[in-house]
Amino acid sequence: MHVSEQPAENEQCVEAHGCTPSALLAACGALGERSTAVHAIHLTDDDVRLLGDTGTCVCVCPTTERDLADGIAPAHRLSDAGARLALGSDSHAAIDIFEEARAMELDERLASLSRGRLDVVTLLHAATAGGHRSIGWPEAGRIAAGAIADLVTVRLDSPRTAGTTRSTALAHVVFAASAADVVHVVASGRVLVADGEHVAIDVPRELATILAELDGR
Repeated sequence: MHVSEQPAENEQCVEAHGCTPSALLAACGALGERSTAVHAIHLTDDDVRLLGDTGTCVCVCPTTERDLADGIAPAHRLSDAGARLALGSDSHAAIDIFEEARAMELDERLASLSRGRLDVVTLLHAATAGGHRSIGWPEAGRIAAGAIADLVTVRLDSPRTAGTTRSTALAHVVFAASAADVVHVVASGRVLVADGEHVAIDVPRELATILAELDGR
């Protein structure tokens, strides 16, 4: 559910129902561990408490939210309150989970004038296991026996990741890498990308087909 993405949404909800969107959802029994509130930016203290107490997942979409001038989600407060965090895109402003992950922390820094609001482990979890759990796949998004074999390999010798060491690898990847640094992708045990090339589809042919269809319109 998109929740409190913009102030006008809250104003209209209060006018129609006498309460905020989060309070309305809580009254309807629609918050909980099987629910995901997308954006959740313009929240009152009571809203944060409701989302946290119910263990609702909040899906933050930083690149879209800044593109639309929506605002900054209070991810740190939500996490402290007990809400679970996930990351999404919600548009094609950018398709890069690394950018979404670091933006959640960097935007918090701008709003709070403080660094280290969300640590790198929290950001990585939101980008992986948190997102999978929010759509009903708790067995994915992690490397463990019995988990779904969804894996990516990130190159550590690009202009963005060069100089990475074992002790800095996690932070370096989350705060510096981009989608262009992903060289291998495995989904449910099936190799989709190898050495930076799609092996499941013929990208040049697919792109040529799509462009031809668009020209025909």
